[in-house]
Amino acid sequence: MCRGMNRKRATITAAAIAAAGALLVTPTVAGAVTSEPAAGASAKDAGHGIKWFQANHGLKATGSVNSSTAKQLQKAPDSELRKVFRTAADLGPEELANARTVIGVGKGANIPEQGIVIALMTAMQESKFVNYTTPVDHDSLGIFQQRPSTGWGTPEQITDVPTSSKSFYGVAPFGSNPGLIQIDGWESMAPGDVCQAVQGSAFPDRYAQWEQFARDLLAQEGPGVDPIP
Repeated sequence: MCRGMNRKRATITAAAIAAAGALLVTPTVAGAVTSEPAAGASAKDAGHGIKWFQANHGLKATGSVNSSTAKQLQKAPDSELRKVFRTAADLGPEELANARTVIGVGKGANIPEQGIVIALMTAMQESKFVNYTTPVDHDSLGIFQQRPSTGWGTPEQITDVPTSSKSFYGVAPFGSNPGLIQIDGWESMAPGDVCQAVQGSAFPDRYAQWEQFARDLLAQEGPGVDPIP
């Protein structure tokens, strides 16, 4: 989950941002999301998927990401989540659509591919691209788990995926937190460190595990995504 800093946007060093910690929160999700394999993905390369995850946690194996599944996804250990999610084929249609929106907004803002990979890594770690519209603890919302109380925008802005993506990239016309392009020298930093510089997570090392997933996701979906202005 990400923290906010109540000041105007400015180019700042990654070290200054990374020094600020944040509490992780566990949100719920409003509505059910149908989970089906993404087209064109190799079954051999895919992970176990949502149905396996649900069965493993004593939930009804519907393949839909409802509130109960979303809570369990937030609490599951990374070792299990890496078995569930290995390729874009393991994202349901709504989650994949959210990932494509992140890509489209990045294209529309002329963000380099490395920056889009970083955004995908971040959303994957924070939410698995589930758009959380109701928080359980504190007020973290959306696919990036941004907090209204710390300057990331209103709940409506944060739960609108194109708008929250603009906030992450640092191109939204509102907010008091530095986004990607406000991180001084982000292009030469390790991707996981950039995720942390924007998010200020209490667990900074967890973003890096999704780098290959994000690169594969961008390679598969990116060519077919139009820029979102």
